[in-house]
Amino acid sequence: MNLNTSFVFAGGNWEFFIAVVFGFIGLMVLLYSLTRIRQFPFEFYLFLMILLGCGIGVVYARDLLLLFVFWELATVSLWRLVSYFRSDEAIDAGLWALYINFAAATLLLVALAMIQVQEGSWSLDRLSGRELPLLPAILVLVGITAKSAAVPLYIWLPRAYRQAPAGVCALLSGVAENLGLVLFYKLFVLTVRVSPIFFALSAVIAVTSSLVAGGVALTAKTIRETLAYSTVSQLGFILLGIVAGGYYGITGGLLYILTHAVGKAGLFFGLGAVEEASSTGELKSLGGWAKNSPALAGACGVLMLSIMGLPPTVGFFAKIGVLISAVQKNILYGIGALTAALFTILYLSRLFARIFLGTPQSESFPVSGSENQDVGQGFSLASNRERSVPNLTVILVVVMAVISVLTGVLWFIPVRFIAQGM
Repeated sequence: MNLNTSFVFAGGNWEFFIAVVFGFIGLMVLLYSLTRIRQFPFEFYLFLMILLGCGIGVVYARDLLLLFVFWELATVSLWRLVSYFRSDEAIDAGLWALYINFAAATLLLVALAMIQVQEGSWSLDRLSGRELPLLPAILVLVGITAKSAAVPLYIWLPRAYRQAPAGVCALLSGVAENLGLVLFYKLFVLTVRVSPIFFALSAVIAVTSSLVAGGVALTAKTIRETLAYSTVSQLGFILLGIVAGGYYGITGGLLYILTHAVGKAGLFFGLGAVEEASSTGELKSLGGWAKNSPALAGACGVLMLSIMGLPPTVGFFAKIGVLISAVQKNILYGIGALTAALFTILYLSRLFARIFLGTPQSESFPVSGSENQDVGQGFSLASNRERSVPNLTVILVVVMAVISVLTGVLWFIPVRFIAQGM
C-alpha cells in the first residue's frame, strides 16, 4: 500500500448533492435539539457532529480503508446517541445497534482485506473497472444491509427508534442509514464490476425489505413503530432504484434519498412533539390534532405526500424514476416496487388519520403556551398534563414541507445536476 495515494478525498456532482442533504438534516437536527436537550449536552452535540462529519466523510472518501474508518466512527456515534437517555431500555437499544453493525462491519473489513490481497489497492480510482469476486462483494453487502437496516439485519432499528430522542431518530433516518446506500452506489455502480447474481441478490433484499416492512407498518400500533418500519421500507425502495440502475434508477434513487431524509426527519420532529405533548405514542389514544395545530397538520401532511410519492412534491418524481427503472430491469421488481409504494400510501394515510383527524381520545385537549423538551425515556413526560407543540418545532416542520414542495416544482434542477455527474 502506497501511503502517498491513500486517504484520498474526491467528489463530483452526486457527492455534493448527498453532502448538502446530510448537512441540511444535520442543521435542522441541531436547531431542533438546541431548545430540547438538557441532559449530557456536550456528549450529545459531540456525537451528533461526529456522526454528521463521518457521513460526509463516507460520501467523499476515495479510499476504502478511509471509508471504513468513517463507517465505524459513525457506528460508535450511533450507539452513544441511541443510548442517550441512559435507561435500561435505551442502553439495550444502543447495544443492539452497536453489536449488529459491528459484527457486519467485521465482515466488511474481511472483504476489504480480500480486495487488498486480490487487487493490491483500496483506492476506488485504481479499482475502477476491475472485476470483483462474488464472495467479497457479498461480505460488503452484509455490512450495507446492517447499516441501511435491510432485511434481515434491520432488527436494531425499531429498538433504536423507540428509545432515542426525536432529533437522533431524524439524524439516523436522514444520514446514518443512508451510508450503506452511498457505499453500494460508490463501489458497485460507479467503480467495480460484479456478477449479475450479486445484483439479483441485492434486488431481492431490496424488494423484500420494502414489502415486509411496509406490511408491518400497516399494522403498527404506535407512531415510532410506524416510522421505524416505514424507514426500513423506504431504504429498501431506494436500494432497488440504485440496483436497477440506469438514468431513471440512479436519479430517482438519489432524489429519493433527499425525499426520505427531509420527509422522515420532519415527521420525527412534528409527530414526536405530538407524542410527547400527548404523553402517549399509541395511535388508538390520539386524534384531533389538526384542530389544535393546523399548521403542523398541514406540514406533516405534505411530508407524508412526499414520502408517498404524490405530486407536487419531490417524492413524486423520485418514486416515478425508481418505478420505471424497476420495471425496465425486471417486471417482478416493478410489481414489488409498485406494491411497496401502495403500502406507503396506506400506512401513512392511516398514520395521519389516527393523529390529526377525528376527536382526541384523551380526557383533555392540548393547551397552548408551554414548551416541552425531549427528556426522559422516549417521549414520555414527567407530567401527564397535555401540552402544545413548541413553535420552533412547527416552524422547522413547515420549512421542511416547503422544501419538499419547492424541490418538487423545480425537480429538473437536482435531476440534471445529478445526471451531469453520472
